[in-house]
Amino acid sequence: MELRLLGPVEVWSDGQQVPVGGAKPRALLAALLLETGRVVTVDKLIRVIWEDDPPPSARGVLQTYVASLRRAFADAGLPDIIISHRLGYLAQIVPDALDRDVVERLVAEGRQSVRDGEHKEAGEIFRTALGLWRGEALDGIGSVYLRAEAARLEELRLAITEEWAAANLAAGQDKQLIDELTKLVALHPTRERLRRDLMMALYRLGRQADALAVYQQGRQVLIEELGIEPGPELRQAQKSILRSDPALASPAKAAARMPRQLPSPLPDFTGRAEELAALLHCLTRPATTPICVISGQGGAGKSALALRTAHEIAHFYPDGQLHVELRGTTHVPASAEDVLGRLLRELEPPGVPLPLTLEERAGRYRTLLADRRKLIVLDDAASEAQVRPLLPGGQGCGVIVTSRNRLAGLDGAMFVDLGMLLPEAAIDLLIRIAGADRIAADLDAARHIVQQCGGLPLALRVAGARLASRRRWSVRRLADRLADEQHRLDELAAGDLEVRTSIALSYDMLSAAEKRMLRRLGLLGLPSFPIWVAAIVVGAGLREAERLLEQLVDASLVDEVGPDAAGQARYRLHDLIRLFAGERARAEEAAQELTAMVEKVLGGWLWLIERLSETVSTGAIPRRAALGQAHPVDDDVALLALADPQAWFRSEEESLIVAVELAAAMDLDQLAVELASTLSSVALEGSQYVFDDPFTAWHRTHEAALAAARRTDYVLGEATLLAGLGHLYYERDFYAESRQYLSQALSLFRAAADTRGEAATLAALGAACREQGYLAEALHFLGRAEQLWSEQAETEATAHVKRLAATVRLEQGDYVAAWTDFTAAMTLYQETGSRRGIGLTLRSMSLHHRAKGEHGKAEELCEQALKIFYELGDRLMVAYCARSLAKARLRLGRHDQARRPLEEALAVTRTLHDRWGEACTLRTIGELDLAEGRLYQAKDRLEESLRLWEALRIDLFRARTLRDLALVHEALGDDTTARATLAEALEVFRLHGSREYDELSL
Repeated sequence: MELRLLGPVEVWSDGQQVPVGGAKPRALLAALLLETGRVVTVDKLIRVIWEDDPPPSARGVLQTYVASLRRAFADAGLPDIIISHRLGYLAQIVPDALDRDVVERLVAEGRQSVRDGEHKEAGEIFRTALGLWRGEALDGIGSVYLRAEAARLEELRLAITEEWAAANLAAGQDKQLIDELTKLVALHPTRERLRRDLMMALYRLGRQADALAVYQQGRQVLIEELGIEPGPELRQAQKSILRSDPALASPAKAAARMPRQLPSPLPDFTGRAEELAALLHCLTRPATTPICVISGQGGAGKSALALRTAHEIAHFYPDGQLHVELRGTTHVPASAEDVLGRLLRELEPPGVPLPLTLEERAGRYRTLLADRRKLIVLDDAASEAQVRPLLPGGQGCGVIVTSRNRLAGLDGAMFVDLGMLLPEAAIDLLIRIAGADRIAADLDAARHIVQQCGGLPLALRVAGARLASRRRWSVRRLADRLADEQHRLDELAAGDLEVRTSIALSYDMLSAAEKRMLRRLGLLGLPSFPIWVAAIVVGAGLREAERLLEQLVDASLVDEVGPDAAGQARYRLHDLIRLFAGERARAEEAAQELTAMVEKVLGGWLWLIERLSETVSTGAIPRRAALGQAHPVDDDVALLALADPQAWFRSEEESLIVAVELAAAMDLDQLAVELASTLSSVALEGSQYVFDDPFTAWHRTHEAALAAARRTDYVLGEATLLAGLGHLYYERDFYAESRQYLSQALSLFRAAADTRGEAATLAALGAACREQGYLAEALHFLGRAEQLWSEQAETEATAHVKRLAATVRLEQGDYVAAWTDFTAAMTLYQETGSRRGIGLTLRSMSLHHRAKGEHGKAEELCEQALKIFYELGDRLMVAYCARSLAKARLRLGRHDQARRPLEEALAVTRTLHDRWGEACTLRTIGELDLAEGRLYQAKDRLEESLRLWEALRIDLFRARTLRDLALVHEALGDDTTARATLAEALEVFRLHGSREYDELSL
């Protein structure tokens, strides 16, 4: 069996080609053969075949392609090489069945012959390898993913061609080389090694002028096409020819030491395709001395990537490869002077005395590297000062530096900042270490391990090693053990691989101030944080805090995640570094000092939230003044938050949740209550609650703080948090549960004689009763709330209650009283300048006009409200206004202007999990379908809406949907069902005293 990739993808058996199908099955086969012996996931195969636009049936079609390939192999009498796996497929083949593998074996043999001085034999071996190409690799396959592999194979072909030419030149085959080298140089005019070898061959045959002409032609091509001068090898060849250097007359090159010091690459290296491609591109550019710096935190895989890169481009540096451990993470890094001494001993013949000074050693080192093409790998560098003397002086050599520090001071270097492995690559690494079957048995648990390791390659290696050494353990068992943050670092240790030790190496290199900042940030446990938090942590100004943070960033212990939505620079700690730092904080600092630090940080957030709550509170939730817990922050920070409160809250969402939970966990009970209750006070009438996912955030903060309030018998705090939970359940459309929490809160507020809390809770109870259709009860609660707010001269809160009362009166059909309350609410909102309040009232007034049949006025007011909510960035209220606007246009007969806003509103309500809004919008779409004669679609939409109302236990709106459904049944000719449905709706209208009962009874 012959499997061929070096040309069109083909399979041969006994001299006959086996048909394997079209381009897509051949792309599948190629993808498997390129990863021989490794599982290729289904998702990756789909991307290879269809790139970013797979059909819905991609998985099924992929299985069809696999089956067709297996049939083709079976028909040809060949063994099935495609093995199914739970994660995908893999190809298992015998040695030398694949042409690429044969080439790699031959190249290794040829290079060994070169090292042994057998140049003629090496040339023959390289020629055999080149003969396996039948054209462009993977010819006929258009996959973007496979074209990258094809390009690498073509680069290998050219590299072997260069090695073939060099071997034959060294063997004295000058005359035989000229014709072929001339053709090769014409085909690849920028390949400087081929051009240099052609010049050497011409010169040795007495054609000095022709050799120099080849140089001039090459220089012109390089300048015109690449904008660069020839590299050092080509320039040196020209100089030697011009002066008729005697050394050129002999094919035997002066003996030179060719060190090959690269350690073996990791066999299970995975991922890093983008970074590897960038390094390969940088290190194979002609006419340069590339310096590539790979930085990243300990365990990120810097050395592994460096070695993988070095081995891939070793052929590009035929004069050898040097590898040096600089011990940058030890207390005594290697000195540049000692390293140069070792390098000089490698590069010079034995017995040559070493220069004494650093400058002398660096000078001789640069001289020895001049006009050579050597690759130098400097692993684990401590600083720029350690690295600079080790850099070559001229062009031709390449340098790879790895360091936990960024080494930004190395001029002209390309920097690769190594982050964490992507989930797919992380799973692949676990597969390669622990086994594909093991991981596939519980892929969900494997994903949890990846998450708990934070994608850190070292942690993943340890996890994989533990699974590999404990065959009785399930993947789930290890995932469960890693889930315990308190002992996670204990679990991530296997033999001499230990995550805690790796992090400690970086920690120990920090200054005292940097250690203190890192410890305290780790103790806080925040998912991310702005500079002002770091400033409070160490009791420094913003500028000094930023300087320390940047030092930690340079040490790869803190990540800068860029400016947030509010424009603040934001930072984060990797989860494992956070756990390590928290351990060190508890071990190295007094508990009282840490508690005081946490109080100040959380007090800073409290102070900022209080400033914001003064600008956005609506009276929906009582705002409590902090009891001396707030800690003022820098004025610039406050101005940034006040400039765009919504953006600021979105940026701080997760951190604020963790802040409340941290306060409760550290027994800072009063602070936890103040933070959570102040967060409640900035609830902007439900849909504008401060977080993108308000319900999870709200529940987490309130449950944590409520437990703290009850521990300390803080009655007002408990009442406020109960009111907040009542408002949460209101927003989630659980109105019965909302009323339960609010009733508990009302009792506590009254017992504490807190009229502000009582008024806000009465208003919330009125709103919950309104939603459930308990209209008389709603007016009772709202009336009492209005009285209390008026007595306290709370203008905006009074406006809020008046607007709610007006909507209840509108439901009852009392249009005069409703309009009176609407206009009163509008006047009060205008006095306070509340644009949100004005927008809400405009929309409610539009509903009033629509109920009276004044659809033109309803449309006009709704458009005004929509504009306000667009400007406020309130997605949910934009959706509500869009639905109301569509309904007005529906009533005006402009159906064509109603469909699109309704579909957009439906999408928003579903995205935000607003079931009330979704049910309303579905009902309106059903009305539109009915008006357009799409009766069955109308029936489906209305029945979907009906199911939501029933789930929400909202009878009044359920009855309105039944009324509309009755019209559909009537239009379909089902009069019996229509009458029964309408009768059911009428009974609900009667029980709730709504305006529809009188309207329909007439």
